[in-house]
Amino acid sequence: MGGQQQHQQPLLEVEDVTVSIDRATVLEEVSLAVQPGETVALIGRNGAGKTTTFRSVMGQTSIRNGTIRVDGTDLTDRPSRERIQHGIGFAPEDRRLFTTLTVEDNLRMSAWGKGDVDDDGFEARLERVLDIYPEMEEFLDRPAGQLSGGQQKMVTVGRALTSDPDIVLLDEPFEGLAPSVREQFREGVERIKDLGISIVVAESNVRHAGEIADHGYVIERGEIVTDIGRDEPIVDNDEIKRIFEGG
Repeated sequence: MGGQQQHQQPLLEVEDVTVSIDRATVLEEVSLAVQPGETVALIGRNGAGKTTTFRSVMGQTSIRNGTIRVDGTDLTDRPSRERIQHGIGFAPEDRRLFTTLTVEDNLRMSAWGKGDVDDDGFEARLERVLDIYPEMEEFLDRPAGQLSGGQQKMVTVGRALTSDPDIVLLDEPFEGLAPSVREQFREGVERIKDLGISIVVAESNVRHAGEIADHGYVIERGEIVTDIGRDEPIVDNDEIKRIFEGG
């Protein structure tokens, strides 16, 4: 995959993005690129800047410097809605579900939010989500607030997918999951990859990142400190070992 993709225009480009919150710099010239169909891991400890990077891509922070492009289009100053319309889906770690609405209504609102689908189109997108996470069919008609944490994470990913994205950002999708549910999630991510959708997964667990990603970046204290080569196993990277194993 990697050899040909390096010569393509990246689907997502984050270039020299700097973000400050309350006068404190939380991202410092962060740059990364995601090729079409590629799965990229953004790896770092809690508080390293992974979520802020994702929120910046989605237009949920005030960027001091830098550029964000999707498929060559500069979206740096565009609102979140336009980023969704340009094919970015986001599954945040804190889920942000409408807890009193059913799972299906949560998914439907995401599809309608993009503004490009009717009822028949939504049903097709829902069917695709259920192909990825068939377990969700059992609780489509339940209020999202009544689900377990693992089930809510599935809905969060499903909601990102019903906007029919070209690339989806998954923020700590495996965090806090029991081993059996984690395996369901990993299988679902593999099905998303099989559809040709690009994925960026924020991970603090190196092993989880290494299992699913083609390529990785290491972020520490708001800066990208390593771009892991596409031919290098993530778990073998020296910077990974230094940060996570004290090597």
